[in-house]
Amino acid sequence: MIGGQSEDSCEKSGTGETPQKRKRRGGSPAARGKRSLARKSTAMSQVIHTSSFILFVRLSMELI
Repeated sequence: MIGGQSEDSCEKSGTGETPQKRKRRGGSPAARGKRSLARKSTAMSQVIHTSSFILFVRLSMELI
């Protein structure tokens, strides 16, 4: 090759990062599962908080 950088089929162009390295960056399956559960828990807490707030506002409006 003349004056360029070769691109291997296992390597992302220009970064030198292999698909295996990209996969490892995410951590173990257990760690990924814990992060997923944490996101779901946070989302559920937000839904509960929001629905409680809406209920509170509706009840307040009925009292006025």
